[in-house]
Amino acid sequence: MHENWIDRLSEAPRAALRAAMVLRRFDRGALIYGRTEAPQGLYVIRAGSALFCLDGVGGRRLLLKILRENELFGETVAFDGRPAPVSIEARSELFAEMIPASRLGALRAAYPEIDQALARVAMANLRAVLDILEEQALLSLAERTIQRLAILCREDQEVGKGERTGYVRLHISQSDLAAALGASRQAVNSVLAELEASALVQRGFRWIDCNLTRLGQSSRYSIP
Repeated sequence: MHENWIDRLSEAPRAALRAAMVLRRFDRGALIYGRTEAPQGLYVIRAGSALFCLDGVGGRRLLLKILRENELFGETVAFDGRPAPVSIEARSELFAEMIPASRLGALRAAYPEIDQALARVAMANLRAVLDILEEQALLSLAERTIQRLAILCREDQEVGKGERTGYVRLHISQSDLAAALGASRQAVNSVLAELEASALVQRGFRWIDCNLTRLGQSSRYSIP
C-alpha cells in the first residue's frame, strides 16, 4: 500500500487529521466532483479506486492518474476553495475518508507542518502535470505508451507481480490506458500489439504485464 503525506506527518498533526475524517461511500461511476465544483474536502481512499481526469468538450477525457488505496485527492481546496480544474470519478465502489474543507483550515493554522506538506504536494503535482504536457506535445503515441507504462510500473510494482518472472502486472484496462494517452482505444491497441510482439508486454482482460528490464531500457524513466 502506498504511503501518503499524512502518514509521514509527526504524531500530533497526523492524529488531528485522522480525528477529523468522516467516511464516504460512492458507487462505481459516481462523479465525486467535476471541474465546475469545489471539492468538499480532502479525501483519502480506503478501498477501491478513482479516475483523476481532465474533461474536454464532446466527452473527450484525459486520464491523469488512477488513484488507489491510501492515495489522496482534493488538495486544491486547501489553497483557494475554488472549483478544481479536474474531475474525480469512482472507478469501482469506493470508500474514502474525507476531511471537510471547513475543518481543514483550522487544522492548517494549528499545525504548520500540514501546510508544509501541502506545499510539497502542490510542487509534486505541478511536476507531474508538466511531464504529461511534455508527453502530449513532444512524443509520438508509441513513445507516450512506453513512457506511461514505465511510470505505472514504477508506481505499482509493489501491487503485484505478473505470472512470468521479471514482469509487473498493471491492473488497467486498455480503455483507461487510451484515456491516459489522449488517444483512441484502436490506436493504442495497435501500439500494444507491436509491444507484445517485441515481448515488452503481455495483455489480458483489464491487465497488462510489463517486462521491467526491456521497458526500462526503452523509456527515459528508470525502473528500480
